[in-house]
Amino acid sequence: MEGTVNVSETKRKDCSNHPPFRRKELENIIRERKIRIVYQPIVNIKTGEIMGYEALTRGPEGSPLFSPVDLFQAAMDNQLLFALEQICREEALNNIHDLKSHQQLFLNMNAEVVNDPHFQNGKTKKCVTLRGFKPEQVTFEITERTAITDFDSFCRSLCHYREQGYTIAVDDAGAGYSSLQAIVELRPEYIKLDMSIIRGIHTSLPKQAIVEAMVKLAAAVNAKIIAEGVETREELIALYNLGVHYVQGYYLARPSYPAPEITPEAMRLIANLNNTSKPLKLHNQFIGLGIRIGEIAELTQTIEKETPVSKVEQILHEKNLNGLVVVENGQPVGLVMKNKLYYRLGTNYGVSLYQNRPVALIMDKSPLIVHADMPLEDASQIAMSRDEYNLYDLIIVVDKGGKYAGVVSIMSMLNNITKMRISCAQNSNPLTGLPGNLIIEAKLKALVEENGDFTVLYADLDNFKAFNDKYGFENGDKAILLTAQILSDSLVRFGSGDDFVGHIGGDDFVIITKPEYAKNIANYILENFDKNIRNLYDPKDLALGFIEVTNRRGRPEKFPIMSISLAAVNNTKRKFRNYLEIGEIAAELKRVAKQNQGSSVVFDF
Repeated sequence: MEGTVNVSETKRKDCSNHPPFRRKELENIIRERKIRIVYQPIVNIKTGEIMGYEALTRGPEGSPLFSPVDLFQAAMDNQLLFALEQICREEALNNIHDLKSHQQLFLNMNAEVVNDPHFQNGKTKKCVTLRGFKPEQVTFEITERTAITDFDSFCRSLCHYREQGYTIAVDDAGAGYSSLQAIVELRPEYIKLDMSIIRGIHTSLPKQAIVEAMVKLAAAVNAKIIAEGVETREELIALYNLGVHYVQGYYLARPSYPAPEITPEAMRLIANLNNTSKPLKLHNQFIGLGIRIGEIAELTQTIEKETPVSKVEQILHEKNLNGLVVVENGQPVGLVMKNKLYYRLGTNYGVSLYQNRPVALIMDKSPLIVHADMPLEDASQIAMSRDEYNLYDLIIVVDKGGKYAGVVSIMSMLNNITKMRISCAQNSNPLTGLPGNLIIEAKLKALVEENGDFTVLYADLDNFKAFNDKYGFENGDKAILLTAQILSDSLVRFGSGDDFVGHIGGDDFVIITKPEYAKNIANYILENFDKNIRNLYDPKDLALGFIEVTNRRGRPEKFPIMSISLAAVNNTKRKFRNYLEIGEIAAELKRVAKQNQGSSVVFDF
């Protein structure tokens, strides 16, 4: 977490590296309140509204204690942690202007301060009320990096704040120690995911699997997810697709005083994400393995619109069902969920009003209905974008004729997606995190079977081995990672949203896109590869225009600056009997491309 007022990050540092700060210097900072508070907005990813601000602390300008890491380490070393945190809270409350009644102020709390004898002295509440705020507007962030050794004692100490209406957030979740235990024991209202999980999430299947699991856990404990450290457009899109509730980071706004607004670029992206009927995807989002939602649907009993509510209640109870689909002529027209039915019957006069009436009076007339051939990933995005009241309702599946074909629960859907993601992560390239050969093969097979229009771009680096021999494996890996990033960026900028990029191995990659997007994607790759690969070369070699490496015959040989060759295979003029034929055509095209000087692309048109 950037600029946090806790001392979490100092735990991992060697305290011997800190200069011997004098206690008087700290006491002077505390007494004179020589700190500066900046604020960073926390944004609702569905609406773009600012739901609150995190208060971040800076030490005296130009001082060795300017950094919050050094400042709070010094306070801990001198047993002044509680005193410093107290003035940070007070200054944060005193300097936040125009905090709306529905917004939250997030204040950091180190787990160790609960043991301070002055912890429950009421100063925070007094400061909150004097500023005209309510305790319900204040959230205390408990850093997860600070180990909590006795959860029972810690929870009892926190009761002092919870009873007054304050809410709790577990900070830095996923960064170390016991994230899951802290979440389960503390039952926080918010779970803040550490930036180490968020950084580059759009290109990391394992990170996506972690966030998806955390979203699922949050739903189970009635908490909301806040993703910290969002720095790029691509990260924000990935988090939106994964169902994260709130986001925070430089892409949305840098910490400053007074509290800043969200950047126009971020606002436009959030508006675009929420105004489109189809989820905006990244190249490796929801690649799946060809699973359709119809494959996991369960065919359960249905009821007619005229069925009495009492009979519906009986069926739900006897068959232990969570819900029933209401059909008319075999087509679904409504849904009755057990929890909502019981709630309605439990109201005053509920039984007498509805028990003998037809279920059509109380059924949900607009349930989520999807076709059986819809990819599971797409169905999950639609389901998870529903409002909270309907979020856990059954998903109704129909066949091509609109007839009832079964239901899928949210739990079943998430379990299957988690399995898919784990499978994808296990079959991803360990260097780039991109899907590997097993997934690439499944994708290519699906292309041939579906027989839709497609273009497959094969990418191969020229003179990579010479570069690797001259500069070493570490720099060779950098060249591979650079290529992966450029290919990924090309799809984000010019792709259709349903594209795919995979890492065959070594310096070989593959992209699957639509024919109409292929040229722009290829041109972007060529231009940006040639521009950025030069940064990995020694200036002297760049000036020469080549590197000299001993070849296999033991003689020095000159190799040009690395380039990239692309072979674009499509099925607009030919039909493929199997996916192996795609690779055979690509091999021929790559040979032609490599005969050209520098980076080039050859299209199969």
